[in-house]
Amino acid sequence: MFHYNDLHSKFHNWPRLVSFLNEHRTDETLVFDLGDHADRTHPATEVTRGQVNTRLLNQIQPTAVTIGNNEGITFPHDWLVHLYDEADFPVLLGNVYHTDGERPKWANETLVVEQNGIHIGLFGVTAPYEELYPELGWSVESPHTATKRAIETLQDCDILIALSHLGFYADERLAEAFPEIDVILGAHTHHVLDDGVVKNGVLIAQAGKYGQYVGQVELTIEGKQIIEKRACLHDLSEREPDEETVTVLAEEYHQAERLLDVTIAETPGYASDWFGPSAIGDLLASGLADWCDAQLSIIPSGVLLDGLQPGHVTLNMLHRICPHPINPCVLTLDGATLVRLLNDVQEDAFTTMRVRGLGFRGTVLGMPVFHGLNLQSGGYYIDGQEIKLDETYRVATVDMFTFGPLLPYLADQPKRYFMPELLRDVLRETIMTRHHAIRKG
Repeated sequence: MFHYNDLHSKFHNWPRLVSFLNEHRTDETLVFDLGDHADRTHPATEVTRGQVNTRLLNQIQPTAVTIGNNEGITFPHDWLVHLYDEADFPVLLGNVYHTDGERPKWANETLVVEQNGIHIGLFGVTAPYEELYPELGWSVESPHTATKRAIETLQDCDILIALSHLGFYADERLAEAFPEIDVILGAHTHHVLDDGVVKNGVLIAQAGKYGQYVGQVELTIEGKQIIEKRACLHDLSEREPDEETVTVLAEEYHQAERLLDVTIAETPGYASDWFGPSAIGDLLASGLADWCDAQLSIIPSGVLLDGLQPGHVTLNMLHRICPHPINPCVLTLDGATLVRLLNDVQEDAFTTMRVRGLGFRGTVLGMPVFHGLNLQSGGYYIDGQEIKLDETYRVATVDMFTFGPLLPYLADQPKRYFMPELLRDVLRETIMTRHHAIRKG
């Protein structure tokens, strides 16, 4: 079987992946996509609402796929509902539902594939972002609960394979809890597992990210019993691409560029600087405070990859300078926690941090941009009043600050995520509100 994960709409490697499958696939080969195939940072994914990704998957006819957090929590509800309308492949997902408890029509909990009299049971689970899925009209279940149910459904199968977008460490816990699983094909944490990892007798495989590798798992079977499991990775970097796929992708990209070439406003221009005054950062911070109805806002200047030149502003420009699938968020913080946050985000170690993941598609976080905050005589002031440690404040910021890795103490603070809006939606509406709005393509 071949597997890959976390393409993130990095389509430059896709023609190589197609070429590899065209050469090595046989009628008995299983092929799996483990989620995060789509990423709204790519203009073609954005303008087609992910349909370009489904079309590309149709091209390779996978045995099955599951979804990642990019499909699950960066796509508006309606986008995900219709993402697989034209799919020629099954989507396996056991732990995401409509809020009424109904399973999405596009998802199957399990699938059984038969080869040479061997019954292979497949199921899929994805990372359960419990605070985010409900904001988009979905409910999410524990992957372990869904896995237990799937194993019971597939108990008569000879082989059990999990399609997981949980991440490597969660996959290890899954293996510890369910030794009945034979193979976990993983994703989410972008681990490069050259030979796989065996945990509690379960083979865990993962193939990096961006289509850099295709993973291969081989099972040796005698009398319907697995006697050997092997995993390896195929590096695609030197492989010749499939030229037909190159042409298709070029057409999709140019069409997306045309569809995003829509002028929304005319501005005097806004400069950008990650370590100095940033006019466009000030604009976004101001708009974010208004959007979230907050007393102050904090954004890392690095979320804006560039400024805007004087003149017309197009949707394509906004997508280019603010590509991240990052949502607005409002925190309710006591003054002591707020002061700690204000100090932390100004530390050199924080501003120069190179971040990967968390929705961030930039380089470094950069200096923070504040709106609604004044620094006087070494103290922080809001509306002319020094922050009081025992009072509470509404603070607008970016969701990535609240997930734990960057600022762990914010993870458990009261918060509300604004979804499905992304930062560039806030930037767009702020520009159109404060400048002469133009709508033309």
